[in-house]
Amino acid sequence: MKQRKKTIILLILSLCAALALFYRRSLSLQQLLPGLDLSQCTSITLQGDFYKESPRESVAYNRTFTPENKEFEQILALLKQAEFRRSLWGLIPNKGTRTHPLQTGDIRWEIHCVFPDSSLRVHNFFGDFTLSFQEISSLPVAPVSSQWADVVTAIITK
Repeated sequence: MKQRKKTIILLILSLCAALALFYRRSLSLQQLLPGLDLSQCTSITLQGDFYKESPRESVAYNRTFTPENKEFEQILALLKQAEFRRSLWGLIPNKGTRTHPLQTGDIRWEIHCVFPDSSLRVHNFFGDFTLSFQEISSLPVAPVSSQWADVVTAIITK
């Protein structure tokens, strides 16, 4: 009887681990957000705060790019190649607000893509990433490649 209970518990734990691994697999933005068509983007706003000199003083960045700008294509290409993993924290209902103790060198940024009938937001809150698109709001994710986030950060901090 005890052996049977242990087997059932082990089977349930194995199934939970397999489901967690499946949920956390690498996905492109189009796979994560069905209905997203990046080719329909009409403008991209990139904004952020970089605490370069001191945690009390930030350098603000806020620029909007249209298809005529070279940065528009650069950011759009970054979004097309981006891969994310969903966070298991996304399964828990979000309650409250997030805080972060500021330090020199911290950065937070957001990419806001406007489409004819919707918008996409990729938000980096000091290393915690969320996606928002249509009815999906604040889906916690993690970029598969840290280089991807570093390139966006480099655009802001140059």
